[in-house]
Amino acid sequence: MKKMSLALALLMAAGLTACSGGTETARTETQAAAPAAAATTEAAAPAANSNKVKKNPYTEDIKIAYIAHDLSTPNNQAWLEGIERECGSWDNITVQAFNGESSAETQVTIMSDVINQKYDAVILQCSDGTALAPSVDEAEAAGIPVITLNLDAYTTHSALVMAVDFDAGRMIADEMAKEIGGKGDVVIIQGVAGLTRTDNLEKGFRDTVAEKYPDIKILDAQSASFEKETAITVMNSFLQNYDKIDGVFCINDAMAEGAALAVQSAGRQGEMVIWGADGESDALAMIESGDMTGTIYTNSWDEGSTAAKIALLMVGSEYDSAVLTETPEVIMEPIVVTKDTVGSIAPEDRW
Repeated sequence: MKKMSLALALLMAAGLTACSGGTETARTETQAAAPAAAATTEAAAPAANSNKVKKNPYTEDIKIAYIAHDLSTPNNQAWLEGIERECGSWDNITVQAFNGESSAETQVTIMSDVINQKYDAVILQCSDGTALAPSVDEAEAAGIPVITLNLDAYTTHSALVMAVDFDAGRMIADEMAKEIGGKGDVVIIQGVAGLTRTDNLEKGFRDTVAEKYPDIKILDAQSASFEKETAITVMNSFLQNYDKIDGVFCINDAMAEGAALAVQSAGRQGEMVIWGADGESDALAMIESGDMTGTIYTNSWDEGSTAAKIALLMVGSEYDSAVLTETPEVIMEPIVVTKDTVGSIAPEDRW
């Protein structure tokens, strides 16, 4: 089940009609941007100087901007589909997707355009939480609620919807330790340094190894920037540098898939366990085939849907982030997936 702050849960229960069902498709325009020149809190009434304008999200025209880190990735596509599913029953709600092209500078430019065009809400996956913070502040000051997805903005805003990170790293460390008998040599393929989710995943893994498994040694760690092809290169380097590798922890599934392909090409299948995090369908298929060992699954369609629910709640209420001291969080349920349990993820839940 999803975990959220008590105040936010009460707000949702009191003021939000669930946007589900229906067969119509939300009006969605995917636009590539032009090149650019964890806490809980209490909710309260809007601040006296608030620019927030309450609208009925089911009768008045509503525009929601979804600004992705990289719209081409399975996660971002699944989040977008979840947002569209949630809003698809209302012709008055328009969802527009923007491709941040893995660039904080590009996302800042998009945010400026979205604010100037007076969108009603923004769902944002930050390429850089620090760089995007002023843009998020500007949107909130203009009365436009910002809901971040997985990659947070480092400023107080309406809500964050995310998969587990630190605890997911812990889960993977425990699972890997069981598989390699509590001892061995492992490597880490990292995401982009400085992003909360990726840093916390790695920290959870490292802390658990340090606290519980003194006979497990972390040999090396290199970034592949979330990219499958880059992960193949990184894994090839590990394979050349180390004769013995017992485990590989990748910060996302795309990199785990790349690592698995490199291991196959090197003819070293069966020598090591390979773990990712996210739960995308390609990773689940590789777990079924035995090419990957496991992942931490999150239903990204549900995550996008939840972000849309919160966005519509904010639009349709007097809630204003100006009253917050910390960003409310909604944390999605994690599922540990291995070859023994992958069958529990139904086809209709594979994104």
